[in-house]
Amino acid sequence: MTLNLPYRLALDLGANSVGFALVALDRDGRPERLLDLGVRVFPDGRDPQSGATLAVDRRRARSMRRRRDRYLLRRKDLMDTLARFGLMPADEGQRKALEQLDPYALRATALDGPIPLHHVGRALFHLHQRRGFKSNRKTDKGDNEQGKVTEAAGRLEQDMLATGARTLGQFLARRHARRKSGRIRLNGSGAKASYDFYPTRDLVEREFEEIWQTQAPHHPQMTAEAHDALHAVFS
Repeated sequence: MTLNLPYRLALDLGANSVGFALVALDRDGRPERLLDLGVRVFPDGRDPQSGATLAVDRRRARSMRRRRDRYLLRRKDLMDTLARFGLMPADEGQRKALEQLDPYALRATALDGPIPLHHVGRALFHLHQRRGFKSNRKTDKGDNEQGKVTEAAGRLEQDMLATGARTLGQFLARRHARRKSGRIRLNGSGAKASYDFYPTRDLVEREFEEIWQTQAPHHPQMTAEAHDALHAVFS
């Protein structure tokens, strides 16, 4: 439509519709007559079966991609930092060979005496793979999933105290020796679902410091600069 006269367009924006009215104006800018009106209805963006908004699934998938991307970037940063300070070999083949070692056993034995420098790097790399849960009181409040995590983290602390495990790695090494999984798994479904255990960021950082304090005196490459650079990746 081409208009050669002054007019006013009024819009009514709804959640899934747009209504409009086109009014001609006189010389003084006052409404004179109605030229056109109508409404455009859009799909409401909901699943026709469940009624849930489609934006929820898109947001969840986007959030998962972002978490995965951040995890891969942190892992690359860690590997580059370990290699820079000599805790990981520069050669890719030698790195692959280290994957054959039992990381749980390395994390446990690293607490009591010197182990080869690249074995220290392998232990720290494995420790970093799951940095642990870090509580945020503002976002955790009322979050059922976070409530399950908090409960499982509390049980883990109690189990470590009861079994005398000094670090998370030592606790997991003992589980691994009994052929129990060291991975975090959700058991059951719905409101009754729960985790057997869930590491916290504090436990991961505490183990990092324990391993570093034990191994640093035996390896000149484990300097204060190396410590701070690696700790920044863990945080």
